[in-house]
Amino acid sequence: MFVTPKFQVADGPAHFLRAEEVSKGNFYNGLPKNRKDNYEYHCISGHSPIMYISSGLGLKTGKLLTSEKYAFYFGRFFNLLVWIALIFLAIKITPIFKWQFLFVALWPMSIYEGMSLSADSFNNAFAFLFFAYIFKIIFEKKDILTNANMSIISTLTLIGAMCKGVLYPPFLLFTSKISKNKKAFITLIVIISILISVLWKANNYTNIYPGVNPAENKYFLLHNPIQIIKMFIITCIHYLPNWAGQAIGKLGQQTIKLNNCIYFLTFGLFISSFFFIPEKYKISVEQKLMSTFLFISYTFFTAVLMYINWTLPSEQYIQGIQGRYFLPVMPLTFIIIAPKLINLKNKYTKTFKISVVIYIFGSLCYSIFVLLKNFQIYIN
Repeated sequence: MFVTPKFQVADGPAHFLRAEEVSKGNFYNGLPKNRKDNYEYHCISGHSPIMYISSGLGLKTGKLLTSEKYAFYFGRFFNLLVWIALIFLAIKITPIFKWQFLFVALWPMSIYEGMSLSADSFNNAFAFLFFAYIFKIIFEKKDILTNANMSIISTLTLIGAMCKGVLYPPFLLFTSKISKNKKAFITLIVIISILISVLWKANNYTNIYPGVNPAENKYFLLHNPIQIIKMFIITCIHYLPNWAGQAIGKLGQQTIKLNNCIYFLTFGLFISSFFFIPEKYKISVEQKLMSTFLFISYTFFTAVLMYINWTLPSEQYIQGIQGRYFLPVMPLTFIIIAPKLINLKNKYTKTFKISVVIYIFGSLCYSIFVLLKNFQIYIN
């Protein structure tokens, strides 16, 4: 948080501007054609204020207690506190994948976003909490029609509608044995949330890459679906290693790479954790299929959005997709990867957990060293 200079997180200046707007009570900017003042739109002008409440409050508090010079770090600190609280609650309430939640939350990129002014700080942590609560209902076989659970699911889903990629957790409830009334309730809440999300995006500023014509891209998308699917597949094949590296840790403006060993070790330990840390709950084929479908759908719809707004006609691949975009849906991969049955003895589990903790600490210390080196900050 202190080693990283101002605006050295992806889209840092724009996130600061949006957090500052929220701190002043400016929650809605609308479309440029509807404004008659001199407001200057930036790439995040259309983001929901929900993701900036903590950072906005931090900026406001910092200005009241100190000065604008230090208010920036108050914003980061408040975001980090909320991030920690949401991650803690997620690990606390989930009955399954506790160590996977911990491990992914402390990937260098994840914690780098967590300590920043970025909307991804709240967005990623909230997504983890939402998935954790859904896991609790599914695997502990909770009755979702109790008043408390109905209220919590509704609230989380509606908040998720105003975030990025956080509308997927409720779909996992369809893999449980639930009555028609329960399915109807879930379906209604999801439809309302999707409508809210669509209405917000339709009535807010959307960032478009210079030279891109969204209308032409939409026309091509609708009239050439096979070509778009082919383009999507080759984009995934081409960029998958880069996306994985970005999700684990490409810091600064996503230009600061860690040693390749970090990427391979992190990925290896992540996969190994599903086999060395046994779970007492059985994962069904339906849950795996649904999770796979949701993860592919998330990737595809992200690609469609980026094709429309960020991809020039001359491009071979869909542009604009970043590995950090996949952090909020990482819990889906927990279900996809986890084996149905684990036959390892418990004597390996404790050793593996200790190894994970040591590795997390070491990788984060190394990440700080890399940041110090790249930002040329020296400690005497």
